[in-house]
Amino acid sequence: MGLVINGISVSRGIAIGKAHLLRHDELEVSRHTVPRPLIDEEITRFKVALGKARRQLRAIRDRIPHHAPADIVGFIDTHLLMLEDAVLTEAPIEIIREQQCNAEWAVKTQCETLVNVFEEMNDPYLRTRKDDINHVVDRVLRNLMGPGSGEAGQQNRGAKDRIVIAEDVSPAEVLIMHHEGVAGIVTRYGGPNSHTAILARSLGIPTVVGAPHVQEYIRKHEALVLDGRQGAVLALPMPVELGYYRGRQREEKRRLQELKGIRDLPARTLDGVDVQLL
Repeated sequence: MGLVINGISVSRGIAIGKAHLLRHDELEVSRHTVPRPLIDEEITRFKVALGKARRQLRAIRDRIPHHAPADIVGFIDTHLLMLEDAVLTEAPIEIIREQQCNAEWAVKTQCETLVNVFEEMNDPYLRTRKDDINHVVDRVLRNLMGPGSGEAGQQNRGAKDRIVIAEDVSPAEVLIMHHEGVAGIVTRYGGPNSHTAILARSLGIPTVVGAPHVQEYIRKHEALVLDGRQGAVLALPMPVELGYYRGRQREEKRRLQELKGIRDLPARTLDGVDVQLL
């Protein structure tokens, strides 16, 4: 048996393919003082980065098929709404003016404040909304820092039929991966209540999150099996193991095909009573 890495199952299914490593360059944000005469120019730079982030998300939203469930579009709309909220559009400007600091530092400071608020919440679902804050802020920061800051969308190219290995992925990245035809997703961080996990389930992409050290153990192009039901990733599977999982994969496809054949039939009990499914 090859190496097995266990995580949290968030989207069932079996994926078989080679590893596609998605690495986000870690952003190192430092503070520097902006002279008073250049404050307005720094604020303009921040607004340009915000505008670019909105255009990027709208472009991703426009690629979503019209027949897709409304909640899929809703994930992108949520991030777009956050980019219109005063806590992310006006608060950083106030920080730039008051502290005479660069836009990157102002955005990072405000992000940390918001994340701390969410981390103190008792509700698990609300607590994971800090991930959305981090994803949106990461996009703005990468726009501020310019080329070379690691645009994940470019790295998704060539991921067709591959299993993406990443530290974390945003809902926007999941949509890009789905468009590219990825086989599965494995991340080091994340939980079952995150928008990324919910979106992966909705799109039917086998996904495992919270897999510790996955980026350290898995190598580029390494043969993998992702078991979305068990929340496990198997590296370098033996031929007998591949045969077993291919059989499960065929069975799952057959089951889904049968379900598609009856999804438009009326919901009716055996004794003829119609019921409404919510």
